[in-house]
Amino acid sequence: MKTKLLSLAFAVAAVSLLISHGAQAETAPAETTGQDALALFRASTRIDRRDFVKQSMNLSEEQGKKFWSLYHQYEADLMKLNDKRLAVIKDYADTFENMSESKADELVKRSLDFRKARIALLDKYYGKIAKATSKAVGARFLQVESVLQGAGDVVVGSSIPLMPKER
Repeated sequence: MKTKLLSLAFAVAAVSLLISHGAQAETAPAETTGQDALALFRASTRIDRRDFVKQSMNLSEEQGKKFWSLYHQYEADLMKLNDKRLAVIKDYADTFENMSESKADELVKRSLDFRKARIALLDKYYGKIAKATSKAVGARFLQVESVLQGAGDVVVGSSIPLMPKER
């Protein structure tokens, strides 16, 4: 059961990264390790994500130069946050069968911290992009990211088993 849950957790995390980056699933070669597969997956989704964002943003050449410089920084920061989300999911899977009250509370707090950090990241980059380009471009960035992240949250939330009942 624990192995199945851990596999589910990694699958959910991969799907979350996929959806939150607006990409379509690609499978990694069978001979790669879990970490290698995740790295390859992230690289391919970044490419797909950028294509989606490029189409959605519809920027002039001048706006694009300013936007993409900031957007690459945003992507790096978002990847670090997604690493934290993956760690929470892995921890949940590892402790699922013997979930204590204190562990449940810790996982909830870490999950909420992730969400707060993600909102703060959007706020930070909205400000940077709005200042460098325009408030309309900054707002469009926020809309695109909110849609992508919301879709990812739905996939993750519906794929992870509910917290076990009290024992």
